[in-house]
Amino acid sequence: MLKSINDPRISRRSILKGTGAALGTLAMSGIAYPTIAFAADVKDLVLETVTGPVMGADIQKAMAHEHLFVDFHGPNDDKYMDVDWSAALGASVTSAEELKGQGVNLLIEWTNIGVGRNILLLRHVSRATGLNIVCPTGIYKSLVPPAMADLSVPDLADHFIRELTLGIDGTKIRAGFIKIAASTEAIAETEIPFHRAAAIAAKETGCTIALHCPKAAVAKNVAASLESEGFKLDRFVWGHSQPSKNEDHLEMVKRGATVQFDAISADSDPFFNGPTDDASMLDRIANITDKHPDQVIVSADASVFVNPPVWQYDRDNTYVYRYFEAKLTEKLGKDLAENVLRRNVIRAFRVGDKVA
Repeated sequence: MLKSINDPRISRRSILKGTGAALGTLAMSGIAYPTIAFAADVKDLVLETVTGPVMGADIQKAMAHEHLFVDFHGPNDDKYMDVDWSAALGASVTSAEELKGQGVNLLIEWTNIGVGRNILLLRHVSRATGLNIVCPTGIYKSLVPPAMADLSVPDLADHFIRELTLGIDGTKIRAGFIKIAASTEAIAETEIPFHRAAAIAAKETGCTIALHCPKAAVAKNVAASLESEGFKLDRFVWGHSQPSKNEDHLEMVKRGATVQFDAISADSDPFFNGPTDDASMLDRIANITDKHPDQVIVSADASVFVNPPVWQYDRDNTYVYRYFEAKLTEKLGKDLAENVLRRNVIRAFRVGDKVA
Protein backbone atom coordinates (compact mmCIF):
# COMPACT_ATOMS: atom_id res chain seq x y z
CA MET A 1 0.00 0.00 0.00
CA LEU A 2 1.10 3.57 -0.67
CA LYS A 3 1.90 5.78 2.29
CA SER A 4 -0.10 9.00 2.31
CA ILE A 5 1.46 11.80 0.33
CA ASN A 6 -0.22 14.28 2.69
CA ASP A 7 2.89 14.27 4.81
CA PRO A 8 4.03 17.12 7.10
CA ARG A 9 7.51 16.87 5.63
CA ILE A 10 6.22 18.25 2.32
CA SER A 11 5.33 21.93 2.28
CA ARG A 12 3.19 23.78 -0.23
CA ARG A 13 6.29 25.69 -1.34
CA SER A 14 8.32 22.53 -1.84
CA ILE A 15 5.56 21.01 -3.95
CA LEU A 16 5.44 24.12 -6.13
CA LYS A 17 9.20 24.12 -6.55
CA GLY A 18 8.96 20.55 -7.72
CA THR A 19 12.41 19.43 -6.71
CA GLY A 20 13.15 15.73 -6.86
CA ALA A 21 13.42 15.67 -3.08
CA ALA A 22 10.04 17.32 -2.57
CA LEU A 23 7.99 15.18 -4.89
CA GLY A 24 9.92 12.03 -4.13
CA THR A 25 10.10 12.34 -0.35
CA LEU A 26 7.62 9.66 0.55
CA ALA A 27 8.75 6.08 0.57
CA MET A 28 6.59 3.48 -1.08
CA SER A 29 6.37 -0.28 -0.81
CA GLY A 30 5.02 -2.62 -3.44
CA ILE A 31 4.93 -0.28 -6.45
CA ALA A 32 7.83 1.80 -7.77
CA TYR A 33 7.34 4.73 -10.12
CA PRO A 34 9.97 4.61 -12.90
CA THR A 35 11.19 7.86 -14.44
CA ILE A 36 11.71 6.56 -17.96
CA ALA A 37 9.21 4.84 -20.26
CA PHE A 38 10.97 2.24 -22.39
CA ALA A 39 9.31 1.82 -25.76
CA ALA A 40 9.22 -1.97 -25.75
CA ASP A 41 8.03 -2.62 -22.20
CA VAL A 42 5.15 -1.02 -20.31
CA LYS A 43 4.60 -3.64 -17.64
CA ASP A 44 6.56 -1.68 -15.02
CA LEU A 45 4.86 1.65 -15.70
CA VAL A 46 2.25 2.87 -13.23
CA LEU A 47 -1.09 4.59 -13.75
CA GLU A 48 -2.75 6.67 -11.02
CA THR A 49 -6.43 5.65 -10.98
CA VAL A 50 -9.37 6.84 -8.89
CA THR A 51 -8.88 3.79 -6.65
CA GLY A 52 -5.08 3.99 -6.46
CA PRO A 53 -2.01 3.00 -8.50
CA VAL A 54 -2.20 0.19 -11.07
CA MET A 55 0.68 -1.50 -12.85
CA GLY A 56 0.88 -1.51 -16.62
CA ALA A 57 1.32 -5.28 -16.48
CA ASP A 58 -2.24 -5.56 -15.13
CA ILE A 59 -3.86 -3.70 -18.03
CA GLN A 60 -5.54 -5.99 -20.55
CA LYS A 61 -7.35 -3.57 -22.87
CA ALA A 62 -7.64 0.21 -22.70
CA MET A 63 -9.89 3.04 -23.84
CA ALA A 64 -7.77 6.17 -24.36
CA HIS A 65 -10.38 8.96 -24.40
CA GLU A 66 -13.86 8.53 -22.95
CA HIS A 67 -16.46 10.27 -20.78
CA LEU A 68 -18.83 8.61 -18.34
CA PHE A 69 -20.51 11.87 -17.29
CA VAL A 70 -20.18 15.30 -18.89
CA ASP A 71 -22.04 18.56 -18.30
CA PHE A 72 -21.99 21.15 -21.09
CA HIS A 73 -23.87 23.84 -19.18
CA GLY A 74 -20.70 25.26 -17.65
CA PRO A 75 -20.11 26.05 -13.96
CA ASN A 76 -21.79 29.46 -14.06
CA ASP A 77 -25.14 28.04 -15.15
CA ASP A 78 -27.73 27.16 -12.50
CA LYS A 79 -28.39 23.87 -14.31
CA TYR A 80 -24.75 22.78 -14.03
CA MET A 81 -24.43 19.40 -12.25
CA ASP A 82 -28.19 19.41 -11.53
CA VAL A 83 -29.09 15.93 -12.73
CA ASP A 84 -30.63 12.68 -11.54
CA TRP A 85 -27.44 11.24 -10.11
CA SER A 86 -28.98 7.80 -9.65
CA ALA A 87 -29.64 7.70 -13.38
CA ALA A 88 -26.15 9.01 -14.19
CA LEU A 89 -24.53 6.43 -11.94
CA GLY A 90 -26.69 3.61 -13.27
CA ALA A 91 -25.87 4.45 -16.89
CA SER A 92 -22.16 4.76 -16.09
CA VAL A 93 -22.03 1.42 -14.27
CA THR A 94 -23.89 -0.30 -17.11
CA SER A 95 -21.49 1.12 -19.68
CA ALA A 96 -18.46 0.15 -17.60
CA GLU A 97 -19.79 -3.38 -17.22
CA GLU A 98 -20.19 -3.65 -21.00
CA LEU A 99 -16.59 -2.57 -21.51
CA LYS A 100 -15.39 -4.99 -18.83
CA GLY A 101 -17.26 -7.73 -20.67
CA GLN A 102 -15.04 -6.99 -23.68
CA GLY A 103 -11.91 -7.32 -21.56
CA VAL A 104 -11.36 -3.58 -21.10
CA ASN A 105 -9.98 -2.78 -17.66
CA LEU A 106 -8.58 0.73 -18.20
CA LEU A 107 -10.53 3.85 -19.13
CA ILE A 108 -8.93 7.28 -19.50
CA GLU A 109 -11.64 9.75 -18.44
CA TRP A 110 -11.25 13.15 -20.14
CA THR A 111 -13.93 15.08 -18.22
CA ASN A 112 -12.06 17.79 -16.35
CA ILE A 113 -12.91 20.87 -14.30
CA GLY A 114 -15.64 22.96 -15.93
CA VAL A 115 -17.48 20.20 -17.78
CA GLY A 116 -18.77 18.05 -14.95
CA ARG A 117 -15.90 16.10 -13.43
CA ASN A 118 -17.32 13.99 -10.60
CA ILE A 119 -14.61 11.95 -8.91
CA LEU A 120 -16.97 10.24 -6.46
CA LEU A 121 -19.07 8.92 -9.33
CA LEU A 122 -15.93 7.68 -11.06
CA ARG A 123 -14.69 5.95 -7.92
CA HIS A 124 -18.08 4.31 -7.34
CA VAL A 125 -18.14 3.03 -10.94
CA SER A 126 -14.61 1.70 -10.59
CA ARG A 127 -15.35 -0.09 -7.34
CA ALA A 128 -18.62 -1.52 -8.63
CA THR A 129 -17.20 -2.88 -11.88
CA GLY A 130 -13.45 -3.30 -11.47
CA LEU A 131 -12.79 -0.90 -14.35
CA ASN A 132 -9.65 1.13 -13.66
CA ILE A 133 -10.31 4.82 -14.35
CA VAL A 134 -7.74 7.59 -14.68
CA CYS A 135 -9.18 11.09 -14.24
CA PRO A 136 -7.68 14.51 -15.03
CA THR A 137 -7.12 17.83 -13.42
CA GLY A 138 -7.05 20.98 -15.57
CA ILE A 139 -9.75 23.36 -16.77
CA TYR A 140 -11.76 23.01 -19.97
CA LYS A 141 -11.14 26.04 -22.19
CA SER A 142 -12.02 28.91 -19.80
CA LEU A 143 -14.97 27.26 -18.03
CA VAL A 144 -13.60 28.05 -14.61
CA PRO A 145 -15.72 27.53 -11.46
CA PRO A 146 -16.53 30.79 -9.64
CA ALA A 147 -14.39 29.78 -6.66
CA MET A 148 -11.32 29.63 -8.94
CA ALA A 149 -12.09 32.63 -11.14
CA ASP A 150 -9.66 35.02 -9.45
CA LEU A 151 -6.72 32.66 -9.06
CA SER A 152 -3.39 33.72 -10.53
CA VAL A 153 -1.41 31.46 -12.86
CA PRO A 154 0.86 30.29 -10.00
CA ASP A 155 -2.20 29.60 -7.84
CA LEU A 156 -3.84 27.62 -10.64
CA ALA A 157 -0.65 25.62 -11.09
CA ASP A 158 -0.63 25.04 -7.33
CA HIS A 159 -4.20 23.72 -7.53
CA PHE A 160 -3.35 21.32 -10.35
CA ILE A 161 -0.25 20.09 -8.51
CA ARG A 162 -2.28 19.43 -5.36
CA GLU A 163 -4.79 17.38 -7.34
CA LEU A 164 -1.97 15.38 -8.92
CA THR A 165 -0.04 14.77 -5.70
CA LEU A 166 -2.41 15.09 -2.73
CA GLY A 167 -5.99 14.57 -3.86
CA ILE A 168 -9.11 16.16 -5.33
CA ASP A 169 -11.84 18.00 -3.42
CA GLY A 170 -10.64 16.89 0.00
CA THR A 171 -10.35 13.21 -0.97
CA LYS A 172 -7.30 11.01 -1.46
CA ILE A 173 -8.32 10.48 -5.11
CA ARG A 174 -5.48 11.84 -7.23
CA ALA A 175 -5.60 13.03 -10.83
CA GLY A 176 -3.47 11.08 -13.27
CA PHE A 177 -2.89 13.78 -15.89
CA ILE A 178 -3.82 17.34 -16.90
CA LYS A 179 -6.44 18.00 -19.58
CA ILE A 180 -6.71 21.38 -21.28
CA ALA A 181 -8.70 22.61 -24.27
CA ALA A 182 -8.47 25.32 -26.91
CA SER A 183 -11.16 26.97 -28.98
CA THR A 184 -11.46 25.52 -32.47
CA GLU A 185 -10.19 28.38 -34.63
CA ALA A 186 -7.71 30.08 -32.28
CA ILE A 187 -6.58 30.11 -28.66
CA ALA A 188 -8.89 32.42 -26.73
CA GLU A 189 -7.20 35.00 -24.54
CA THR A 190 -9.13 33.65 -21.56
CA GLU A 191 -7.69 30.15 -22.10
CA ILE A 192 -4.03 31.18 -21.94
CA PRO A 193 -3.70 31.33 -18.11
CA PHE A 194 -5.03 27.77 -17.79
CA HIS A 195 -2.59 26.52 -20.42
CA ARG A 196 0.32 28.25 -18.70
CA ALA A 197 -0.68 26.85 -15.32
CA ALA A 198 -0.97 23.37 -16.82
CA ALA A 199 2.53 23.63 -18.28
CA ILE A 200 3.99 24.75 -14.94
CA ALA A 201 2.25 21.93 -13.06
CA ALA A 202 3.22 19.33 -15.64
CA LYS A 203 6.84 20.45 -15.63
CA GLU A 204 6.99 20.20 -11.84
CA THR A 205 5.30 16.80 -11.62
CA GLY A 206 6.36 15.17 -14.88
CA CYS A 207 2.71 14.51 -15.74
CA THR A 208 1.06 14.34 -19.14
CA ILE A 209 -0.91 17.20 -20.66
CA ALA A 210 -3.74 16.11 -22.95
CA LEU A 211 -5.16 18.72 -25.31
CA HIS A 212 -8.66 18.98 -26.77
CA CYS A 213 -8.04 20.65 -30.15
CA PRO A 214 -9.03 19.56 -33.70
CA LYS A 215 -7.08 22.12 -35.74
CA ALA A 216 -3.36 21.63 -36.30
CA ALA A 217 -2.49 25.34 -36.40
CA VAL A 218 -4.09 25.88 -33.00
CA ALA A 219 -2.58 22.72 -31.52
CA LYS A 220 0.89 23.82 -32.66
CA ASN A 221 0.40 27.20 -31.03
CA VAL A 222 -0.69 25.57 -27.78
CA ALA A 223 2.30 23.23 -27.92
CA ALA A 224 4.63 26.20 -28.45
CA SER A 225 3.13 28.05 -25.49
CA LEU A 226 3.58 24.99 -23.27
CA GLU A 227 7.18 24.62 -24.41
CA SER A 228 7.81 28.28 -23.55
CA GLU A 229 7.06 27.35 -19.92
CA GLY A 230 9.62 24.54 -20.02
CA PHE A 231 7.22 21.67 -20.75
CA LYS A 232 8.50 18.88 -23.01
CA LEU A 233 6.21 17.42 -25.66
CA ASP A 234 7.14 13.82 -24.91
CA ARG A 235 4.36 14.02 -22.27
CA PHE A 236 1.85 15.71 -24.62
CA VAL A 237 -1.24 14.07 -26.13
CA TRP A 238 -2.98 15.85 -28.98
CA GLY A 239 -6.64 14.81 -28.76
CA HIS A 240 -9.25 15.18 -31.54
CA SER A 241 -6.46 15.38 -34.10
CA GLN A 242 -8.22 13.45 -36.90
CA PRO A 243 -9.57 16.53 -38.79
CA SER A 244 -5.98 17.68 -39.41
CA LYS A 245 -3.70 16.50 -42.20
CA ASN A 246 -1.32 13.57 -42.07
CA GLU A 247 1.70 15.87 -42.41
CA ASP A 248 0.55 17.80 -39.34
CA HIS A 249 0.27 14.59 -37.35
CA LEU A 250 3.78 13.58 -38.36
CA GLU A 251 5.17 17.00 -37.50
CA MET A 252 3.78 16.81 -33.98
CA VAL A 253 4.97 13.24 -33.53
CA LYS A 254 8.49 14.22 -34.59
CA ARG A 255 8.41 16.90 -31.88
CA GLY A 256 7.70 14.15 -29.33
CA ALA A 257 3.91 14.29 -29.01
CA THR A 258 1.45 11.41 -29.01
CA VAL A 259 -1.37 11.85 -31.52
CA GLN A 260 -4.86 10.66 -30.59
CA PHE A 261 -7.68 9.89 -33.03
CA ASP A 262 -11.22 9.59 -31.73
CA ALA A 263 -14.79 9.43 -33.06
CA ILE A 264 -14.20 5.75 -33.77
CA SER A 265 -17.77 4.41 -34.22
CA ALA A 266 -19.36 7.76 -35.17
CA ASP A 267 -21.46 8.16 -38.32
CA SER A 268 -20.48 11.82 -38.54
CA ASP A 269 -18.56 14.51 -36.66
CA PRO A 270 -20.75 17.61 -36.27
CA PHE A 271 -18.29 19.15 -33.81
CA PHE A 272 -15.09 19.24 -35.87
CA ASN A 273 -16.15 17.97 -39.33
CA GLY A 274 -13.41 15.37 -39.31
CA PRO A 275 -13.45 11.91 -40.86
CA THR A 276 -15.09 9.12 -38.90
CA ASP A 277 -15.08 6.17 -41.31
CA ASP A 278 -12.86 3.28 -40.31
CA ALA A 279 -10.83 3.32 -43.53
CA SER A 280 -9.77 6.95 -43.04
CA MET A 281 -8.91 6.30 -39.41
CA LEU A 282 -6.85 3.24 -40.28
CA ASP A 283 -4.89 5.17 -42.90
CA ARG A 284 -4.15 7.95 -40.42
CA ILE A 285 -2.96 5.45 -37.83
CA ALA A 286 -0.76 3.59 -40.33
CA ASN A 287 0.77 6.90 -41.44
CA ILE A 288 2.20 7.27 -37.94
CA THR A 289 2.96 3.69 -36.93
CA ASP A 290 5.12 3.25 -40.02
CA LYS A 291 7.98 5.10 -38.30
CA HIS A 292 6.59 6.12 -34.91
CA PRO A 293 4.78 3.06 -33.53
CA ASP A 294 4.74 4.31 -29.93
CA GLN A 295 3.05 7.68 -30.52
CA VAL A 296 -0.53 7.11 -31.64
CA ILE A 297 -3.66 6.09 -29.72
CA VAL A 298 -7.36 5.82 -30.60
CA SER A 299 -10.72 5.85 -28.86
CA ALA A 300 -14.43 6.50 -29.35
CA ASP A 301 -14.75 9.66 -27.24
CA ALA A 302 -18.27 8.63 -26.25
CA SER A 303 -20.16 10.35 -23.45
CA VAL A 304 -22.40 7.96 -21.54
CA PHE A 305 -24.56 10.49 -19.63
CA VAL A 306 -24.77 14.07 -20.90
CA ASN A 307 -26.30 17.13 -19.30
CA PRO A 308 -28.36 18.51 -20.99
CA PRO A 309 -29.62 15.33 -22.70
CA VAL A 310 -30.28 17.18 -25.95
CA TRP A 311 -26.51 17.39 -26.42
CA GLN A 312 -25.99 13.61 -26.34
CA TYR A 313 -23.95 12.76 -29.43
CA ASP A 314 -23.40 9.82 -31.75
CA ARG A 315 -20.70 7.54 -30.31
CA ASP A 316 -20.49 3.92 -29.12
CA ASN A 317 -17.65 3.07 -26.75
CA THR A 318 -18.08 -0.68 -27.33
CA TYR A 319 -17.35 -0.33 -31.08
CA VAL A 320 -13.57 -0.15 -30.68
CA TYR A 321 -13.23 -3.73 -29.45
CA ARG A 322 -16.34 -5.13 -31.10
CA TYR A 323 -15.34 -4.15 -34.64
CA PHE A 324 -12.38 -1.78 -34.96
CA GLU A 325 -9.76 -3.92 -33.21
CA ALA A 326 -10.04 -6.65 -35.85
CA LYS A 327 -9.71 -4.10 -38.68
CA LEU A 328 -6.72 -2.49 -37.01
CA THR A 329 -5.05 -5.88 -36.53
CA GLU A 330 -5.60 -6.73 -40.17
CA LYS A 331 -4.11 -3.37 -41.21
CA LEU A 332 -1.09 -3.27 -38.90
CA GLY A 333 -0.56 -6.76 -37.55
CA LYS A 334 -1.25 -7.95 -34.01
CA ASP A 335 1.76 -6.39 -32.29
CA LEU A 336 1.35 -2.88 -33.71
CA ALA A 337 -2.40 -2.99 -33.09
CA GLU A 338 -1.72 -3.80 -29.44
CA ASN A 339 0.66 -0.87 -29.31
CA VAL A 340 -2.05 1.51 -30.49
CA LEU A 341 -4.83 0.11 -28.32
CA ARG A 342 -2.99 -0.74 -25.09
CA ARG A 343 0.73 -0.12 -24.74
CA ASN A 344 0.72 3.45 -26.04
CA VAL A 345 -2.19 4.35 -23.75
CA ILE A 346 -0.20 3.18 -20.74
CA ARG A 347 2.87 5.10 -21.92
CA ALA A 348 0.94 8.28 -22.61
CA PHE A 349 -0.99 8.39 -19.32
CA ARG A 350 1.50 6.89 -16.91
CA VAL A 351 1.93 8.64 -13.58
CA GLY A 352 4.05 11.77 -13.48
CA ASP A 353 7.77 11.05 -13.48
CA LYS A 354 8.27 13.23 -10.37
CA VAL A 355 5.18 12.11 -8.43
CA ALA A 356 5.84 9.80 -5.51
